[in-house]
Amino acid sequence: MLLQFISNLFESDESVQNPYDIVIQINDKVSPLDRRNLYMLPLHDFLSDHNYGEISGGGILKEEPGEIIFCDIHVKFYKKEISTIVLNEIINFVEICGAPKGSKIIIENTHQEIPFGKNEGIAIYLDGENLEEKADFVHSEISKRTNTLQSADRYWKGNSTTGLYFYGQSFEKMKEEVSHFMSAYPVYKSARITQIA
Repeated sequence: MLLQFISNLFESDESVQNPYDIVIQINDKVSPLDRRNLYMLPLHDFLSDHNYGEISGGGILKEEPGEIIFCDIHVKFYKKEISTIVLNEIINFVEICGAPKGSKIIIENTHQEIPFGKNEGIAIYLDGENLEEKADFVHSEISKRTNTLQSADRYWKGNSTTGLYFYGQSFEKMKEEVSHFMSAYPVYKSARITQIA
């Protein structure tokens, strides 16, 4: 029953369970399409250019209400031995792509976990009426104020709550700007703010 529940939460783009050597778990609340554009396609080119291996699958893990927890990418190496140098190169590359703190590589054979990530993240949860209109305005304003204009829109729409996610160099600086925004627009003072990376 629990496994069925977990299985339903994990949206995978693998049609068959392909073998893999590592899982790159990225602490980014990003949609499947944006995960593909931000991480998978660049990583595919990186692995191919260096003849390291190939992407063999991946997916998105969601909580019960549908909010994304993280995304991951499965990699199969061409060589049997996993080089520390290669792993470090992959980590550096995925960090350049924007991987936030709280990300990790999981080595399948040993279950060793290697944490990585540079960006920090903030979530703003809005409740109440006219959520779509509110969310669009807040997203635009916070992006400008925190200098986090990105190619991906990160958000989640629940039944009565909308979550907006921003990633940048400093959570504290983003929080300060968000607080200034909330002070300027008291209608948003009930919004919840939390650190996600």
